[in-house]
Amino acid sequence: MAYYFMVEEKKGKYSPLDITKSACFTRESRLKGMGCEIKEIDLFTSSFNYEKELREHLILNGILTPENVSKNLSIRIKKGDKYKKVMYDFLYQKDIQYLVDPRLLINRINNKLADQDYRFVYEFASHFSSDYRCSSTAIEVLRYTSDSIRIGNTYKHFYDRDENNDMALTRLIKLIIYDNYQRNDGKIIYTGKVNNLNLHRVIAFVNNYDKKIKMEKELTEETQVFVRKKTLKKDKQIPGQFNLFDE
Repeated sequence: MAYYFMVEEKKGKYSPLDITKSACFTRESRLKGMGCEIKEIDLFTSSFNYEKELREHLILNGILTPENVSKNLSIRIKKGDKYKKVMYDFLYQKDIQYLVDPRLLINRINNKLADQDYRFVYEFASHFSSDYRCSSTAIEVLRYTSDSIRIGNTYKHFYDRDENNDMALTRLIKLIIYDNYQRNDGKIIYTGKVNNLNLHRVIAFVNNYDKKIKMEKELTEETQVFVRKKTLKKDKQIPGQFNLFDE
């Protein structure tokens, strides 16, 4: 399936950029022209540390024109006569480890449960609960998360293992990112093949969540500083003012 690296030249008008001209791009698929596999785009963007570095590279290589340097960039897939955006943002250098070894991503997500970040687990399971491949497991994880919040500790059934020795959260992630099938006896068999679009979606979801939490924390800290300053200013006595509470 062809995905396109695109720039929004003006509101609602998207044009593909030919990233195949870059020395950082490696063609692994049989696609022609500017269409790419999602993995090819992810491996390209993960050559860079952040968006500014990516944009500078695109400008220097004549892929992005100077007049579009600040325009929105995105990965899109053609649906009819429109281009639909792939979830969230680009992947960068820090994400290459997960593209190479998705088991590291599974560990990263499981660590959030170990840290009792139930908000993340709940949002993650909710987001993917509509996917038929993992809906029943997502509902199971949602139920365990609600119970964990209720009792103030990780619910015991979170640690139950299935026939593959996976806990429910691990099974949910694997059902999303690995191709699989279910045998007649009910056992889930993972083929080992990665669903590259879903791997992108999961990495991007975790990154977006962490970014959101960081912004919320910074906003809270800024608000606390503002309140302290206002309180200090209010409490400061004006010279000559009679203080009713002086002893």
